[in-house]
Amino acid sequence: MAERFQPTTQQSCTQLDLRTEKLKKIRDQKKVAWCYAFTAADMLTHVYDLPDKVSAADVAINYNDSDLGQLSRWLFRTFGRKPSQSDQDNFMMPHQTGFNKVALDRVMRDGYCPERVFPSESWVRMQREGDKWLESKTDLRTAMLEIYQLLKNQQDLTITNLPFYYHFKNVETPEEFYHLIKGQTASNFYSKLRKEVCQHDRIKFQDRFKTLMYIKDALVFRVLNKQLDLGRVAGIDYDSRLLTDARNGSVSLAELHTSSIVARRWDQESQQCQYLVRDSYGKQCSKYDVSYECLGGQVWIDEAKIYANLVSFVTVIK
Repeated sequence: MAERFQPTTQQSCTQLDLRTEKLKKIRDQKKVAWCYAFTAADMLTHVYDLPDKVSAADVAINYNDSDLGQLSRWLFRTFGRKPSQSDQDNFMMPHQTGFNKVALDRVMRDGYCPERVFPSESWVRMQREGDKWLESKTDLRTAMLEIYQLLKNQQDLTITNLPFYYHFKNVETPEEFYHLIKGQTASNFYSKLRKEVCQHDRIKFQDRFKTLMYIKDALVFRVLNKQLDLGRVAGIDYDSRLLTDARNGSVSLAELHTSSIVARRWDQESQQCQYLVRDSYGKQCSKYDVSYECLGGQVWIDEAKIYANLVSFVTVIK
């Protein structure tokens, strides 16, 4: 890893764009740390050419149920930074980060739930107003914090005093939501929720492909470009500070982030191969370093800058 990386030549850096119609709209994870799940969902949508986008929420909760996901949760809660009292509820949320490769393998094994069935950006909230229920949309972090309050205080909760509920396919009434809440921990609740919501819509893959995880070394871009040339979107694990500061050149595991690479081009000004990094924070460009060319939440970044912040990349191999 200490060796100087081998840059891609102009001849090898042919113009390439793997974005499809389904990958045009970028989803927004906001404050939920599921970047790996949004990236895995987009990669599967692309490689299988699916008719629907894969639900990133389903991918993340499935990962949380894995042995590695449960171990990560235990390690984080046992040895991680202890939260302040004001942050206690957020500390208990299933917002943990994860590994793209593990998430991909589990979805290919278990099948996927479409985004239209189990949304990943906002959920439908039903608020009790007298004898009526008023509908609104709530982002996932806020929804999960509210649900945690119900779970924490469920000993006093009844169907008649339920102040709100979240509406999904197959969980359409306050009674159905209440029965999912009662007797559950936060992690158990979300496992039951995804299974209940997606029970009739989970789609099995006819073919299960392999995943390649390549740890950074001097040849990493030679291997990465071979995958791109074969039409495979790559998910990269890297230091997220690169997005806001183009000068960042070190890796901190606390800043680890996952995005996908969906296009490539040669940049005459920097005399380097550039890659289009597709993030999962919506289409706004204000959060990125002003030196980057931003295309609705996707940014062109020089190869050398990506290398300095890179940990690994993952692709799905047919």
